[in-house]
Amino acid sequence: MEEVENLYHVVFKVSNLKHDPTAEIEKVRVCGTYTSLPLAKAAAHRCLFDAAYEQEFFETFDTQHGADIEWTHGDGIIVYAVAPDGEIFTVSLATTPNTYSYKSDADGKVNLDLYHVICTTVFYDRDASGSLRQTDVLGSYQSYDKARAAARTVLLSEEDGQTKNDWAQYDEIPADAKDWDYGEDVIVHAVGIGGENVLLSVVKGQEMESVRLMEAAMRIR
Repeated sequence: MEEVENLYHVVFKVSNLKHDPTAEIEKVRVCGTYTSLPLAKAAAHRCLFDAAYEQEFFETFDTQHGADIEWTHGDGIIVYAVAPDGEIFTVSLATTPNTYSYKSDADGKVNLDLYHVICTTVFYDRDASGSLRQTDVLGSYQSYDKARAAARTVLLSEEDGQTKNDWAQYDEIPADAKDWDYGEDVIVHAVGIGGENVLLSVVKGQEMESVRLMEAAMRIR
């Protein structure tokens, strides 16, 4: 099978600006990794349906099908939906180099247990509420330890001389800690000189059905 240059990740995010105006507890998951952009887009369009949601459940359900429509929900967003309780669901695509030459099946999907390094930048320097943010997938690994090690080096560069001291604040979860103030998936939290916050997380890829079951279990609690 011919090697492909890029991977395309289906990124699923849930936030509730009514109850959490700063999106502090925004949930980010990667629900599929593909070697084909068209197949990744198709997966993004059916993402919520794969989790057993129905379009009629949402008060707003917008999808981006082409460049000839006015789209106001941000670059890369494929699906934007709002639930009756104010929860906002977005499905987007992120592109990364296929560094480890992962192979896909006939549906273009990489069927491996992957751990993804996620970078979330919160632009407090532009919007003090914290609701203005950007989420990027930086890389995908077949072990948690490799992903965690990669996350620890994203903001540092020995070659460029960039150290922890170049940040106004730099926090890294201790090796023996199970959780801390910045969230269970977060490995590094840093604050830039301009006030922007950067969170580097490691999340394991999840099928949408398992995401749906997890969301239901959390609501029952």
